[in-house]
Amino acid sequence: MSEIVMNRVDDRLIHGQVITGWVGLRNANAIWIVDDAVAVNPMMLDIFKFAAPANVTIEAFTVAAAAEKLQKLSEGNARVLLITKVPKTFLRLMELGYQPKDINYGAMAHKPQSKNVAPNCDLSPEEIADTEALHQKGIRVWILLVPFGGQKEVDWVKARQKVGLK
Repeated sequence: MSEIVMNRVDDRLIHGQVITGWVGLRNANAIWIVDDAVAVNPMMLDIFKFAAPANVTIEAFTVAAAAEKLQKLSEGNARVLLITKVPKTFLRLMELGYQPKDINYGAMAHKPQSKNVAPNCDLSPEEIADTEALHQKGIRVWILLVPFGGQKEVDWVKARQKVGLK
């Protein structure tokens, strides 16, 4: 039976921190990118595959295809790190039946009108609203870029105060 070993939002998707930190810690043998644009861009998918170790399978899905795949976790034996660029993707997956217990946020680059919620994690007003929606649905949101180097995890319950939410 396949299982999701980590849900993650990271605007860079796959990079060194994901590969060297989270994949090993979670003993993942697959990374599923859920992003409508990446799923239809073979060149981008090839770049991500090139960045991954040989023993890690990289696949990219549209939201609809990922939701279907998530309903069939009983098939296969993958240990999957599920990764998206933005929180809204998890809300869309939830509308289609996926129910994550928790979601980790990695690096989120500064952009116009974004607010810093934790070290190297800046969220736009839309991302803040979407994160709050996930929180209100009972999903634990926690921010930690890498599982090494002495960083401390920041829980959304605390981070949301930095953006004026009570």
